[in-house]
Amino acid sequence: MLLFLFTKKTKLLIIKDILDKIITLRPYKADANIDAAFTMAFVGFLYIGEITYLNRKAKDFSTTKALYSDVRIAPNSYLIVFYLKRSKIDKTYSGVNIQIAAILGDCLCPIAVIIWLFNYNPRPLLDLLFSVNNRAFFGASSA
Repeated sequence: MLLFLFTKKTKLLIIKDILDKIITLRPYKADANIDAAFTMAFVGFLYIGEITYLNRKAKDFSTTKALYSDVRIAPNSYLIVFYLKRSKIDKTYSGVNIQIAAILGDCLCPIAVIIWLFNYNPRPLLDLLFSVNNRAFFGASSA
């Protein structure tokens, strides 16, 4: 039993102070996508696997993974609705809408980060939400 306790890796929680150190807000497409992915995962209490992907060629890709069309920004930019097609809380696989509010005055405001991503890296609505040149950037991609 003690051997198990010492061999299992400990996963640290990402808290706001750590997120502040991860997010770069640098003007590169890869950085903009990574910043947006981490920010959305943090504010939406998501597992990173709920919004990223390993294989772009999966036959059910667009029915299970996040696309640009899955984010709706309110006209006043104080709220976004993020539609997750699959989630840890969605036992029926019917999808869930996550409402995320603005954090005014914070450089890590999720809405500001998403708007920055959409402006800096505009993509067609059916493209991957978090990607560079429509290629996954997390995990091993065969795209």
